[in-house]
Amino acid sequence: MRLKALELRQEVLGKNHQDTAKSMSDLADTYHKQGRYCDAEKVKNKALSLQREVLGEKHPDTIRSMADLAATYHNQGQYEDAESIYQEVLEFRREVLGEKHPDTISSMAGLATTYDQQGRYDEAEILKDKALELRREVLGEKHPDTIRSMADLAATYYAQGRYDKDEEISVKTLELRREVLGEKHPDTISSMADLATTYHNQGRYNTALELHQTALDLRRNTLGATHPDTMQSVAYLASTQDAIQQPP
Repeated sequence: MRLKALELRQEVLGKNHQDTAKSMSDLADTYHKQGRYCDAEKVKNKALSLQREVLGEKHPDTIRSMADLAATYHNQGQYEDAESIYQEVLEFRREVLGEKHPDTISSMAGLATTYDQQGRYDEAEILKDKALELRREVLGEKHPDTIRSMADLAATYYAQGRYDKDEEISVKTLELRREVLGEKHPDTISSMADLATTYHNQGRYNTALELHQTALDLRRNTLGATHPDTMQSVAYLASTQDAIQQPP
């Protein structure tokens, strides 16, 4: 459908019209959601080039296309390319939208995740802390984006081996997701699995086992036995069972 819309706009409006660029960007978004990252990258680059020419570097649509392209690079493991664009996007959004705009904060979170993937955890922590602080102020403690920032920060603590800090935030994240999203929401179940993994790494195997079992039961019921997340829970549970059975 979006490919057809692009073809029609190219025919009626011409290849250099801003609505044509918007259709290109929409098509790239569709490819991205389908996991067709190479196709998304090609189309998004064309859309971005056209938007820069027609709308200007600092137009919100141009900046949004830059952010989308950075996300596509990130999903392809091209972290240095993603980082470079995310930094530019963050700079533009701070200038155009202000520090506290939700899109600016999202850019901070995206850049921080890119740092994570490169093992630059200290830099990621600083930026994630800032994003969380701003989301609490702007959106409130119980907004899904704020809770996601909490989960993201906990993941960085986990990667650093700071399991006590990770646990502190992960417990709060799970509590909030249960309240806001409900027990059976995929994000809530992911928080259970994450917290259980933290307990495992603290050597608290029985506590981890109980939470892994709950996550597995919920995933089987909501996602099915063959879903990748369900199979991941099976693996986590088996790993914890093995740890319990190991002689002291």
